[in-house]
Amino acid sequence: TPDSSNDNNNNQDDEEQKEHLSYLEVITQTRVPLVKFTIAPYNLDIDICFDQPNGPESADLMHRFMESMPPLRPLTFCLKYFLASREINKPFTGGIGSYLLQLMIVSFLQHRSR
Repeated sequence: TPDSSNDNNNNQDDEEQKEHLSYLEVITQTRVPLVKFTIAPYNLDIDICFDQPNGPESADLMHRFMESMPPLRPLTFCLKYFLASREINKPFTGGIGSYLLQLMIVSFLQHRSR
């Protein structure tokens, strides 16, 4: 039947996607529930949080900062690498997350330009 072949394709797609994840964790004992995973082919770590009403606005704000402050992006990459190399880049263990880091850099750049 057409439905069963569609189910088989969906299952195959699910299996292919699972092969690309080298790490998956759900963290519920934090103030903000979090899903963490790593995309294996690129060694790209991704964190997704839920129930955050200001998420899209915060992303838009950071995008505007990135456009208006050219040093923000390279400084963010360098400092994220520095924090990760010392394993102090995870907020749920007391480290500094990306958003806080970017806000700190924005503040530095704003004060520096005065």
